[in-house]
Amino acid sequence: MSKNKEILEHQKKQNTLKTQVKEIKRKLPTYIIGFLLFAFVSLYFLENTFYNYFGKNVNLIIIIVVILSVFSLFILIRSYLKVKQLQRESKSIGSKLYKLMKLETETKDE
Repeated sequence: MSKNKEILEHQKKQNTLKTQVKEIKRKLPTYIIGFLLFAFVSLYFLENTFYNYFGKNVNLIIIIVVILSVFSLFILIRSYLKVKQLQRESKSIGSKLYKLMKLETETKDE
Protein backbone atom coordinates (compact mmCIF):
# COMPACT_ATOMS: atom_id res chain seq x y z
CA MET A 1 0.00 0.00 0.00
CA SER A 2 2.84 2.41 0.65
CA LYS A 3 3.97 1.97 -2.95
CA ASN A 4 0.52 3.06 -4.17
CA LYS A 5 0.56 6.12 -1.90
CA GLU A 6 4.01 7.05 -3.13
CA ILE A 7 2.86 6.72 -6.74
CA LEU A 8 -0.17 8.93 -6.05
CA GLU A 9 2.00 11.58 -4.37
CA HIS A 10 4.40 11.64 -7.31
CA GLN A 11 1.52 11.89 -9.79
CA LYS A 12 -0.03 14.75 -7.84
CA LYS A 13 3.28 16.62 -7.69
CA GLN A 14 3.86 16.05 -11.42
CA ASN A 15 0.39 17.40 -12.25
CA THR A 16 0.97 20.53 -10.16
CA LEU A 17 4.30 21.12 -11.94
CA LYS A 18 2.61 20.79 -15.31
CA THR A 19 -0.11 23.25 -14.33
CA GLN A 20 2.54 25.70 -13.11
CA VAL A 21 4.27 25.50 -16.49
CA LYS A 22 0.97 26.18 -18.27
CA GLU A 23 0.25 29.16 -16.00
CA ILE A 24 3.67 30.69 -16.62
CA LYS A 25 3.28 30.32 -20.37
CA ARG A 26 -0.25 31.76 -20.23
CA LYS A 27 0.70 34.80 -18.10
CA LEU A 28 3.90 35.74 -19.94
CA PRO A 29 2.27 37.94 -22.62
CA THR A 30 0.25 39.69 -19.90
CA TYR A 31 3.43 40.60 -18.01
CA ILE A 32 5.12 42.00 -21.10
CA ILE A 33 2.09 44.03 -22.18
CA GLY A 34 1.63 45.32 -18.62
CA PHE A 35 5.26 46.38 -18.47
CA LEU A 36 4.99 48.19 -21.80
CA LEU A 37 1.84 50.01 -20.67
CA PHE A 38 3.54 50.99 -17.41
CA ALA A 39 6.50 52.37 -19.34
CA PHE A 40 4.31 54.43 -21.66
CA VAL A 41 2.18 55.80 -18.81
CA SER A 42 5.27 56.75 -16.82
CA LEU A 43 6.70 58.39 -19.93
CA TYR A 44 3.50 60.38 -20.38
CA PHE A 45 3.39 61.66 -16.79
CA LEU A 46 7.13 62.24 -16.41
CA GLU A 47 7.72 63.72 -19.85
CA ASN A 48 9.22 66.98 -18.61
CA THR A 49 11.61 65.21 -16.26
CA PHE A 50 12.72 62.83 -19.00
CA TYR A 51 13.13 65.68 -21.46
CA ASN A 52 15.28 67.69 -19.04
CA TYR A 53 17.40 64.65 -18.23
CA PHE A 54 17.87 63.17 -21.73
CA GLY A 55 17.66 66.25 -23.95
CA LYS A 56 16.37 65.72 -27.47
CA ASN A 57 13.48 63.41 -28.22
CA VAL A 58 15.68 61.09 -30.27
CA ASN A 59 17.85 60.31 -27.26
CA LEU A 60 14.77 59.79 -25.12
CA ILE A 61 13.21 57.37 -27.59
CA ILE A 62 16.46 55.42 -27.97
CA ILE A 63 16.93 55.13 -24.20
CA ILE A 64 13.34 53.99 -23.66
CA VAL A 65 13.51 51.40 -26.42
CA VAL A 66 16.75 50.02 -24.98
CA ILE A 67 15.34 49.88 -21.45
CA LEU A 68 12.13 48.20 -22.63
CA SER A 69 14.12 45.69 -24.65
CA VAL A 70 16.39 44.82 -21.74
CA PHE A 71 13.54 44.35 -19.27
CA SER A 72 11.46 42.36 -21.76
CA LEU A 73 14.44 40.15 -22.49
CA PHE A 74 15.02 39.69 -18.76
CA ILE A 75 11.40 38.65 -18.23
CA LEU A 76 11.54 36.23 -21.16
CA ILE A 77 14.79 34.61 -20.03
CA ARG A 78 13.62 34.33 -16.42
CA SER A 79 10.37 32.67 -17.42
CA TYR A 80 12.15 30.38 -19.90
CA LEU A 81 14.56 29.20 -17.20
CA LYS A 82 11.72 28.67 -14.73
CA VAL A 83 9.74 26.63 -17.29
CA LYS A 84 12.79 24.50 -18.11
CA GLN A 85 13.44 23.85 -14.41
CA LEU A 86 9.84 22.80 -13.82
CA GLN A 87 9.89 20.57 -16.90
CA ARG A 88 13.10 18.88 -15.69
CA GLU A 89 11.50 18.23 -12.29
CA SER A 90 8.40 16.84 -13.97
CA LYS A 91 10.51 14.59 -16.17
CA SER A 92 12.49 13.24 -13.22
CA ILE A 93 9.25 12.53 -11.36
CA GLY A 94 7.98 10.75 -14.48
CA SER A 95 11.04 8.50 -14.53
CA LYS A 96 10.58 7.77 -10.81
CA LEU A 97 6.96 6.88 -11.50
CA TYR A 98 8.02 4.59 -14.32
CA LYS A 99 10.47 2.78 -12.04
CA LEU A 100 7.84 2.43 -9.32
CA MET A 101 5.09 1.23 -11.62
CA LYS A 102 6.99 -1.16 -13.85
CA LEU A 103 6.50 -4.80 -13.15
CA GLU A 104 9.40 -6.44 -11.51
CA THR A 105 10.08 -9.98 -12.56
CA GLU A 106 11.81 -12.14 -10.06
CA THR A 107 13.77 -15.12 -11.15
CA LYS A 108 13.28 -18.17 -9.00
CA ASP A 109 16.01 -20.66 -8.55
CA GLU A 110 14.60 -24.14 -8.76
